[in-house]
Amino acid sequence: MPTHTTVSAAPEYGRVSYLRTALVLMRLAWARTGSPLLIAGVLAVLALPVLFSLVFASRGALSGDPVDFLLARFDTIVSGLATPLIALLLGTSAFSAETDDGTLLYIVTTTTPRWWIVLSRLLFASVLTGVLAAGSVFASGFVAVGSSDPEGIVSAYSVAVFYGGVTYAALFTLLALLTRRSLVVGLIYVLFWEGALSDTFQAIQFLSVRKWMTAVAESLMQGGGDGAGPSATYALVAAAVVVAITVYLGGRRLHEPRMGRIGS
Repeated sequence: MPTHTTVSAAPEYGRVSYLRTALVLMRLAWARTGSPLLIAGVLAVLALPVLFSLVFASRGALSGDPVDFLLARFDTIVSGLATPLIALLLGTSAFSAETDDGTLLYIVTTTTPRWWIVLSRLLFASVLTGVLAAGSVFASGFVAVGSSDPEGIVSAYSVAVFYGGVTYAALFTLLALLTRRSLVVGLIYVLFWEGALSDTFQAIQFLSVRKWMTAVAESLMQGGGDGAGPSATYALVAAAVVVAITVYLGGRRLHEPRMGRIGS
């Protein structure tokens, strides 16, 4: 009788569940970023515009025009400070911590596509930043003017800072993948490029996320803006380009063997 040799088939691996993988990556990101110190810092930054609104509301008619007050506080504190700082902390912390403890090396050896790892981290940082920043705008607006929304400023800036949170998170997530000094470089970018240069030089406004946020907010307010600087259409296209570049370059960066450079 001839004998038949049984050849074992190669193991078959199931298809990657992108939703489940994204949820796992987001939970890991929260575990790396949800420290008491970081949470306290984020809450302190978010509380600043609310505190200014409390002072404004306590003075009653002596406070002046609520439109001017809201525009100034939203532009300088929420758009210029809170949104980029929160995005910087959330966009850089997870990759930095996972590089230090070796978790990132394990993640990239799984069957999960590298670009999906980057996109999942970007979704975590952008959505959380956008929700927190928009919540700060709504809370400070409610404290200052109650349920009224003069010229649609509160609703306009709520949308604008959510947009800004997505854009900043993409920028700082890419920064975390490209340099080990991402936190320092990000702070220099926020304070110097966005804070000083974008207000001084007209051309830099087209490369400023803060000015993009202003353009989005002005397009949603009653009466619009003054038409100077980038338009809302330009801002939306620019944000899409930043997100696409982050996912593409971030995915390629995770394919490189020397991942020890990643982090802050």
